Amino acid sequence: MNEYGMIINIEESVTFVADGLALSGVLHRPNRPPRAVIIGCHGLLADKSSPKQLEMARCCTAKGLAYFRFDHRGCGASEGVFDAQTTLANRRSDLIAAVRAAAGAVARSIPIGLFGSSLGGTVCLAASRQINPFAMVTLAAPVQSRSVRMPEDSPGSLIDDMVARRLTFDISADIRATHHILVIHGSMDETVPVENATTIYRLAKQPKKRMILSRGDHRISDRSQQRRLIDAAVGWYVACYGEQFKW
Repeated sequence: MNEYGMIINIEESVTFVADGLALSGVLHRPNRPPRAVIIGCHGLLADKSSPKQLEMARCCTAKGLAYFRFDHRGCGASEGVFDAQTTLANRRSDLIAAVRAAAGAVARSIPIGLFGSSLGGTVCLAASRQINPFAMVTLAAPVQSRSVRMPEDSPGSLIDDMVARRLTFDISADIRATHHILVIHGSMDETVPVENATTIYRLAKQPKKRMILSRGDHRISDRSQQRRLIDAAVGWYVACYGEQFKW
């Protein structure tokens, strides 16, 4: 229970278009008009149904915030060819289209927040100038592609793409325009070194906050740490909304 009374998470399937491709999304609404909508951006090999995305949706709606999770092109239920179309530029286009779709489904003037996990965090940072979110949370986001250590079980096509420069990026310049950001990272991230969090925090504008999870891995496998990061992320949206708008 909260100020919204009994929590009702209303789910609505949303199909939208990015660069001519039909992408699949799910909008979660609270049982009253939402104050803002948070867009969830999944990682490189994930999709909109990852546990973190589902839990973020549940906890955001409990606080009166809508949550929109979607599949990037070539992932989950979205159209596209993963190997050929997975680039930072394409994922940024997907995110911008997702923002438009979510705002159109809720209210076009509604404040937008961003949540990005791993490469999803990179995408959020790269698109922040165009979207201008009221708040952003990144989890284990790489700043430069050269800092990423691809897991041994990664598809060979992805490793080839890194070598072929299809997935080469450096978003340092984009971060300088970012504000109201919470940067979360595991101290023992085996895929994206924790130093990336230090770089994001250093380059971003105030207000900003950094949260390093002691001994946390890339997936934040520890359930208690998962709870901490979700609570911190949703709390950040509530605090940033309260600072900028009437709660």
